[in-house]
Amino acid sequence: MSIRQFIHTRVCSYFEANERFCLICNESLDSIQNVDLLSFCLCKRCRKQFRMCKKIYKINQVEWHVLYEYDDFLERLFFRYKEQCDRLLAPVFLEPIHQYLHKMKKYTVCSLCSSDQKRMQRGFDPLSDIFGFYDVSIVSPLYKKKEHKQSNLSKEERAKVNDVIFRKEHYTLADKPILLVDDVCTTGASLQRGIELLSPNKVFVIAAHPLWLSQHQEMIVEKKSLFW
Repeated sequence: MSIRQFIHTRVCSYFEANERFCLICNESLDSIQNVDLLSFCLCKRCRKQFRMCKKIYKINQVEWHVLYEYDDFLERLFFRYKEQCDRLLAPVFLEPIHQYLHKMKKYTVCSLCSSDQKRMQRGFDPLSDIFGFYDVSIVSPLYKKKEHKQSNLSKEERAKVNDVIFRKEHYTLADKPILLVDDVCTTGASLQRGIELLSPNKVFVIAAHPLWLSQHQEMIVEKKSLFW
């Protein structure tokens, strides 16, 4: 059974009278106060904890579509999902916009990469599960020579991202517009490197750090996103 089938089986148990629960807090969804009619896998309390951004930033002629503002709640959630390998959380990150995700299929969706060491340590690719649950296929034309967690690096070290992320040779992409996706944007340096290597039409970020958001306030574009 694939991870998508496994997660889907567990999520579908939401509809069973004897097992209805929130994928984040595991609270029963049988009680009226916990039911959220807009959500198929989250209770009202957990859904409200996602701090929506839903803004588009135009940077060097490329649109960056940012879904959430990164905060302590998302930091804990991503740690639980990625580092503690709680793969059943994969559906929750994009659940509020799941009805729009089919529009991503017109793109070649490319992810930023983890190092081989990190992938082997986790045993799965977090972005592939997040998007794959909603039947959006991810390709990985980039690779890292070593693990490069920006939050642990100095400003000078972050500037050396060009020495870390590269494009794979002889990796053919479909003849479609490119959508570059990532889970968290801290400084944007890795995404900028990805843009340099792939020339995407758009960038989609699940969550961006508040400092990055404040630094790019003047680049907000007032238009409707395809993705929400």
